[in-house]
Amino acid sequence: MTKRIKKIQIFRHIIQLILFFLLPGMYILAFSELKSIFQMIIKGNFNFIQAFPGLMEFTITIVFTILIGRFFCGWFCAFGTFNDWVHIISKKVFRINFKIGEQLDSMLKYVKYIILFFILILVFTGGNTINGSSPWDAFAQITNFSTVLSSLTIGFILLVLITLGDIFVERFFCRYLCPLGAVFSLVSRMSILKINKPSDKCGKCRMCTNNCSMGLKLYSVNSVRGGECINCLKCIETCPRRNPHVNIMDEDVNPAMASSFAIVIFAGIYGLGNFGSSILTQRGVASANDVTSGSENKISNNAASSNSTNSNSSAAADSNTSQKTKYKDGTYTGTGTGFSGGTTKVSVTVSGGKIADIKTISTDDTPRFYQYAEDTIPNEIISAQSSSVDTVSGATYSSRGLIEAVQDALNKAV
Repeated sequence: MTKRIKKIQIFRHIIQLILFFLLPGMYILAFSELKSIFQMIIKGNFNFIQAFPGLMEFTITIVFTILIGRFFCGWFCAFGTFNDWVHIISKKVFRINFKIGEQLDSMLKYVKYIILFFILILVFTGGNTINGSSPWDAFAQITNFSTVLSSLTIGFILLVLITLGDIFVERFFCRYLCPLGAVFSLVSRMSILKINKPSDKCGKCRMCTNNCSMGLKLYSVNSVRGGECINCLKCIETCPRRNPHVNIMDEDVNPAMASSFAIVIFAGIYGLGNFGSSILTQRGVASANDVTSGSENKISNNAASSNSTNSNSSAAADSNTSQKTKYKDGTYTGTGTGFSGGTTKVSVTVSGGKIADIKTISTDDTPRFYQYAEDTIPNEIISAQSSSVDTVSGATYSSRGLIEAVQDALNKAV
């Protein structure tokens, strides 16, 4: 019997590799933003319009997943791609063909929900995950091996263990450990897409189940909508009877068309998200500048009023002002080390003794991560008149590099 060429899987792997290089850190940002949302809800200050620019990745992936299912996990996630290729190499090159029992597999799939719950409890109680414990961060910076070993030791050890798991069990991390996958598993059950597989047309081969990336018991169901299914579509191409079909809104559609539709939807949502994010960020900056300007005018008016009524109060105000004016006017440059050891160089303009402007001169940082930090950090430093500001969740190392560069410049202005 001639072996069929699995065109959809070839197409999927091509898309995976393209996005592996174009959007390598999107899965890190999406999960970090999930924690940020939870923190804002706890503090009672969540505002979607204001928060969207900083939560774009998670918002995009969650909307996409609700609409079309877990295509993000099966087609776009860089860490999922890593999981896939490790298992492909182990199976094709080293001929490893380990099978985990269905009952054990079903039990282990609850572990990711426990991990998600544990992380949310830590955030809720004001704690944080152990520094350097994220295997995602270790994977994202693996090219800078010395940094990974020194600052992400636990994360690197976990990454090694996950890789070993992937060798024996396909999508080991995605099945059992991914907290973001736990969220997607819940929300994807509302998607308009499902896999139909009428059991009355099935044989006894169980080819669909044996080839399922997530180890689903497809032989025992008539259809699958979201949940643990990552829409890899392997079941459709492996079935000798061509029984499984992609179904959108109760209409069977061509699987190639469905996957292309998913890619277009994702690209569209991502493009609109970036456009909306840039507009909201610009408005936020303008609003922040207005607030800062208003505050400065208020301080100036209060000082003038104080001068006209009490000369002693005026002297005290002048003394306080001079204490706050720590920097000499001028433009200063500074450098810092960010993501993957990338060097960031900035210029800081001081006017009237205050930090007036921060601009990036050059950066070797990863563009997507740095942009994420650059959209937020300079405005916060100018607002606080200090480099002692929080890093941006999901772009921690890029934020640190930018903050370090600003502080280096300010050291020259003291």
